[in-house]
Amino acid sequence: MNQLNEKIAEYFQENQENLVNELLPHTLDHLNLTYTDEDLKQHDQMLSALLERVAKSLHRTDKETNEAETGYDSEDYFYSQGVLLKNTVDVLSVFRLKLVNHLRDTELIKEARLDEGFELVEQLIFAFDAAIRQTTKNYNALKEREKEDFEQHLNSMSTPVVLIDDAQAVVPLVGEFSTERFEIVMKNTLEKVKKHNLRVIFIDFSGIATFDSVFINDIFHMTKTIQLLGTRTVLTGIQTDIATAAVEANMSFEKLETFGELRQALDIINKRK
Repeated sequence: MNQLNEKIAEYFQENQENLVNELLPHTLDHLNLTYTDEDLKQHDQMLSALLERVAKSLHRTDKETNEAETGYDSEDYFYSQGVLLKNTVDVLSVFRLKLVNHLRDTELIKEARLDEGFELVEQLIFAFDAAIRQTTKNYNALKEREKEDFEQHLNSMSTPVVLIDDAQAVVPLVGEFSTERFEIVMKNTLEKVKKHNLRVIFIDFSGIATFDSVFINDIFHMTKTIQLLGTRTVLTGIQTDIATAAVEANMSFEKLETFGELRQALDIINKRK
């Protein structure tokens, strides 16, 4: 490590609070962003922690800097407030610029060799870039988790198990089914069967848009599982192509009761009581 890097690392550690107090307001004014007192407090803490990591990065290799970086909004405060990733990245980018401009006016830089100055700026840029990359990665991971949670909730809501009475329920299969969506359907169905000790469950296929062999296999195993729980399983609305696909896959539904329409199945089975 060159002497300038060592001096700047020490300068950051000794002047961390002063640097943030001086440069953060200029950064926010430059971006014309309005923040609450709590937002400013969070920025103050995050920038102080970032400066600590940047100071240490001046002693490290690029690989070590990347591995040590945790990201700016590591506690997800700004994410939870709905702040756009762009705004967070803008704060980091402008703060970095303000920091470099501040250093340019210090005696440390004025007394340094040109090559040391260039090396320092390169490492500062890399350290802030590492923070931006990790912050972006964290943000995208949270978005993906949100999307998965939403899809799971949507799947759960879009294929309900509808109780007809204390002993009967209908599972209306509608649309297309991914493996994940069908897992939710099966989980909800088995939970309802056990919770209500259902005597009969109707699985209605009339709303199926498309299907594949995986779906046929999943349906076959779900019906077998329901039967093992002692619940009568009735299939309704089975289309010709579904029946053909089941036969071709050597999955026989012959032992299960099937009806062309759900209403027909309800009328006939309930008249047999």
